Amino acid sequence: MRLKVSGRVHNVIRKADGAFEVDGARVEAEAVGSRKSRAFVAREGDQVFAQIGTRSYRMSVVSRAASGASDHSALEGELEAPMPGRVTRVAVAVGDRVKRGQELVVVEAMKMENALVAPSDGVVKSLSVKVGDMVAPGPALLVIEAAP
Repeated sequence: MRLKVSGRVHNVIRKADGAFEVDGARVEAEAVGSRKSRAFVAREGDQVFAQIGTRSYRMSVVSRAASGASDHSALEGELEAPMPGRVTRVAVAVGDRVKRGQELVVVEAMKMENALVAPSDGVVKSLSVKVGDMVAPGPALLVIEAAP
């Protein structure tokens, strides 16, 4: 399968339980430390949504014909919904200073909460959602301008 993540296309082949080949390199999936993480993966059309522990990922299945074509990918500082859902918390406002890892917005999807966290220290430049809004991957929910 060809998956597009953050604008880059990767070839992924499942070899066995917990073993994959990603771009020709063997990758073993294993638990790290004593904590167990739950993994949830769903596919909707050509979109694959994955949540592993508290981290969410959105990938696009890419056909050979489309692998060279460009499509939307988030710009630096833009945070978008990992999957379709409803905004349940907004913890910041435009102009707020944020720290890397700080929870900014929470989206509930399929009875799971997906926290969007600050990718770096910075300032909230725009916020386009409020509690109760329905969101989907694609448009930025908020934009963080990195601190100098």
